[in-house]
Amino acid sequence: MSLVKLNTRSGGGIIGQIVSTTTDTQVSNTDASYTLMSLAITPSASTSKVLIQMSLMLGTVTNPNGGFKLLRDSTALGAVGNPHGGATNSFWSADNYFTDAGDDYTIQPFNYSFLDTGISTTSATTYSVATESFAQLYFNRAKDATGAGNARSTFTLVEVLA
Repeated sequence: MSLVKLNTRSGGGIIGQIVSTTTDTQVSNTDASYTLMSLAITPSASTSKVLIQMSLMLGTVTNPNGGFKLLRDSTALGAVGNPHGGATNSFWSADNYFTDAGDDYTIQPFNYSFLDTGISTTSATTYSVATESFAQLYFNRAKDATGAGNARSTFTLVEVLA
């Protein structure tokens, strides 16, 4: 994890700090709920917003039958109105990722950003991205892990001062 403090004075749209983490841990999982990455930030003002950015590397034969959820502590953020496969708190949901046939040797990025405007605290706050109602997941790897290499995913939090 890295922490960068860019500007501690208040004012609209000024970046207060950036925290970021990366992982190249490979996951092949069939759990309905699995935390992929998490990160904490301590906002410098209760009026701050937090910009969440992620780039998750997924094997293209991943079969969600569910989705991904973004959590601030235990609160789901950005949930869609009509999720697939029982993923009621997900910001993204689908039946199959990229292709039904799939390619056992391909890894593709899944990028997502969300601006959390409801944080209202100066206490340490943990954000995480997790699967929800998932059937099959290849994270930081292709289905054929022995012949396809691996990848690195990133998760970044940016404090935006009000």
